[in-house]
Amino acid sequence: MSKINRDISIGVLWNLASIFMSRGASIVFTLFLARLLTPNDFGLVAMIVICFELAGVFVQSGLGQALIQSEKVSDEDLSTVFITNMAMSAFAYCALFLSAPWVAKFYQQPELTLLVRVMGLVVFINAMKIVPTATLSRAMNFKSQMVANTSGVVSSGIVAVTLAYNGAGVWSLVAQMVMAAFVSTLLLWFASVWRPSLIFSVESFLRLFQFGVNLLIEGFLAVLYQNSYVLVIGRFYSAEATGLYFLAKKISNLVSQQMTSAVQQVTFPALSKLQNDNEKLRYKYRQIIQMTMFMIAPVMLLLASLSRPVFEIAFSEKWQGSVPYLQLLCVVGMIYPLHALNVNIMNVKGRSDLVLKVGLAKKAVNLSLLGLSLKYGVLAIAISQVLGSVLALVPNTYYSARLVNYGLVDQLKDAAKPVLSALIAASGLFFLLPMLTIRAEISLPFCLLLGALIYLSTSYLVKSEGMFMCINVLKYKIRKQ
Repeated sequence: MSKINRDISIGVLWNLASIFMSRGASIVFTLFLARLLTPNDFGLVAMIVICFELAGVFVQSGLGQALIQSEKVSDEDLSTVFITNMAMSAFAYCALFLSAPWVAKFYQQPELTLLVRVMGLVVFINAMKIVPTATLSRAMNFKSQMVANTSGVVSSGIVAVTLAYNGAGVWSLVAQMVMAAFVSTLLLWFASVWRPSLIFSVESFLRLFQFGVNLLIEGFLAVLYQNSYVLVIGRFYSAEATGLYFLAKKISNLVSQQMTSAVQQVTFPALSKLQNDNEKLRYKYRQIIQMTMFMIAPVMLLLASLSRPVFEIAFSEKWQGSVPYLQLLCVVGMIYPLHALNVNIMNVKGRSDLVLKVGLAKKAVNLSLLGLSLKYGVLAIAISQVLGSVLALVPNTYYSARLVNYGLVDQLKDAAKPVLSALIAASGLFFLLPMLTIRAEISLPFCLLLGALIYLSTSYLVKSEGMFMCINVLKYKIRKQ
């Protein structure tokens, strides 16, 4: 196993450990909070998340990724980015504070004014961890990031559940966000050996921002697009409907986007070192997609087929309306790795301008579908997301074909075996489930075990490359123990 394969494999394992611990804890706390709070409480927070994600993109400005992508960075570069991030976070918080009444008026929810002003602290806190995260990523130190993120999730979850139990309502969710940001930032600073100095270089800023500016624009558009569904539902439907959709989206994202992010965070710094060798990049990305789809496809499709008993066990009756939204968003989540890894290819090649162009094309298609589905209800909006995600594969893979000769047809071939295996397992369970007369607490573990066996057996029969690569990585780790 080559050094870069070891770096990627170990990094992915640490990031996956982070996901299983931090996101697993997050799911547990979400279950508790969903029982203690109402869809209306979740809906209020969902309505204003877009404000903080936009502010976060502005503060980041693509500079963190520019630091990771650069072959060499100096202390001058790091301090320049840190000072820039802090100045932008102060400006962003002031903008949020002043615009809070208009946000409340837009949604016709007066209580949002104070919520926005308090939650705005998250933007300032998160700005402080951009550079430490970049330095740790460059050093391939994902263990420290795992500890920081998991600690933030656990401590904030405990605080949120305690507050919710004592009747704090929506403010328990606000406290969760602020506490998670504070704890993770504090621990990342302890883990990083770098410390800022009062140095600001215009040359460093312009050089890094040249790469980051396209990611900044694309980031703004991505946040607007990703939150456009919640924004539209919140504006034209009730806070309860927004909360039901938001919970389904939250569960889907916890699985798909976080697992994909674990792979992205590792492969970006590692493969940036191969940015001038197209043949090696193509080979590595084929392996990455095969492994990623092997892990994500069964999780998303099995979750879709078993979502009803999952909700019966985990949530109260008031959340059952989320089930059809979750089933559709699981399909979107299964496709998401292909979108994300194609963006990763363009960033590794230093072509953030192409990221912007592709992003514009994808968002134009998806927003058009959103507009067409708006008057037909929330379920139609979720269906439009599935269709938009499928269509967006065309522009997303166009430049990957030109940059590293890895286009749509080749990527679909590499994803076909895990998707087919997962589809067989999920379809079997979907038709079996209505025939079972036993309680959901018994049928769900049985179905999960059966689904896993069907998936692994089918993967073995079709000789899924991702399966054998995962086995080899585990064998390597066992030998190293």
